[in-house]
Amino acid sequence: MSGPVLIADARRDPRLVRAALPLPGVVIEVCTFPPIAPQTVTVVEPKTILSLGLSPLLPQSEGRFDRVGARFARFGSLSLRPAGIPSEARFAGGAFETVRCRFDTAALPPALRGDALDEAQLAACFDIHMRSIEDAMLRLAEEVVHPRDDSVALARALVAAIVLDLARYLSEAKRLAARRRGGLTPRQLRRCAARVEEDGPLPSIDELAALCGLSRFHFMRTFRDTTGESVGGFVQRARMARAKTMLAQGDISIAAIAEAVGYGSAAAFSVAFHRSVGRPPGAFRVAITR
Repeated sequence: MSGPVLIADARRDPRLVRAALPLPGVVIEVCTFPPIAPQTVTVVEPKTILSLGLSPLLPQSEGRFDRVGARFARFGSLSLRPAGIPSEARFAGGAFETVRCRFDTAALPPALRGDALDEAQLAACFDIHMRSIEDAMLRLAEEVVHPRDDSVALARALVAAIVLDLARYLSEAKRLAARRRGGLTPRQLRRCAARVEEDGPLPSIDELAALCGLSRFHFMRTFRDTTGESVGGFVQRARMARAKTMLAQGDISIAAIAEAVGYGSAAAFSVAFHRSVGRPPGAFRVAITR
């Protein structure tokens, strides 16, 4: 392909899938998308797709399901697109890489099928923040790109864990929506996410509160009520997601990554990364890029 292309054309290109591992009811694929032109697309997926970005997110990535209404929600690095539900996505251009699981509907429990999800659960599909699922998807990417004799057995176990965690996550999204009163608007959440993803030092809680026009205390309480996580947890998750994408690029030193994500030294970053991800940054880089 030469020059930016429409995402529909990229998805039809047989070179899109760099490596794949088929299992009963699901196919795991590592995909490398060429530069995509800025666009808005409407699709109905024939299979349920769980996708984790292995590269930085495309700028201004937003989506919505027809059943959710007119407001767009920000795409996160991990997202779910249920089969049979029309969705609209818009984003600025760029190239990106993902690992994805394409599930047959019959292979999923009824609670994870599109027609069983309510509006709150569908909205939660755009930005799934569950470390256990992210870690499992990264391990799947490693097994697909570098298969071993026991890769199929391990992949089946990882997929089974992912399905259970997805069910827990969407059940919690429904519970949070049922008890929510007020809360941050999608626009306020997008502003917070965009600020956290900017290059340079990460924002303070006071800065994020000011972006939303709220006091520090009210912002912290409302943020947790809206998202189910603390502001600090959200910022830390974004910091580690940024570090992962920089490590996956392979040509940035760990010291430079530490500085970029707000740590005073490579040692402090390595300790925090190991605690969050379960392996040191160097080992993570080897697993993803070797």
